[in-house]
Amino acid sequence: MVEYQSIQQRGFHNTYDSEGRITGFEFKFVPKYYKGLWFTQCRFGNVKVDGEEFDRDTLVYEYDGLEYSREELFSLEKYWQFRSPLIVKIKKEGGLTKGYHDVFMDFGWVLNYNGALEAEPDGSGLGNMAHMFGTANQRRMLLCR
Repeated sequence: MVEYQSIQQRGFHNTYDSEGRITGFEFKFVPKYYKGLWFTQCRFGNVKVDGEEFDRDTLVYEYDGLEYSREELFSLEKYWQFRSPLIVKIKKEGGLTKGYHDVFMDFGWVLNYNGALEAEPDGSGLGNMAHMFGTANQRRMLLCR
């Protein structure tokens, strides 16, 4: 079941290596847009958790069981189905503590009705459609494991 919010509570947990050490954490994300998007249109921003910022170029994105960097998503000719979650993976030695965390992620997209790439109004790197639903996605979530 997919939740209404862009940042999903289900799937928010620490990640572990083969020896049981916590290597980071992950959460699921779905866009606010009313239909699916091509990944080439998507513009991913930084993630912030409890004020600690994780650069968008260090994140790993998983869709349909395959992992991609942000740069790889720019050229991925794959359609992101409506309300289908993308897993956002963040490397952080020791992960997050159990309890509540404020999770924030910027996300935008590009729509080009004219064929040529349209300029972004604010230079944020989050696409020319950022004004449609906003780019900020934030949620307070409980980490249990």
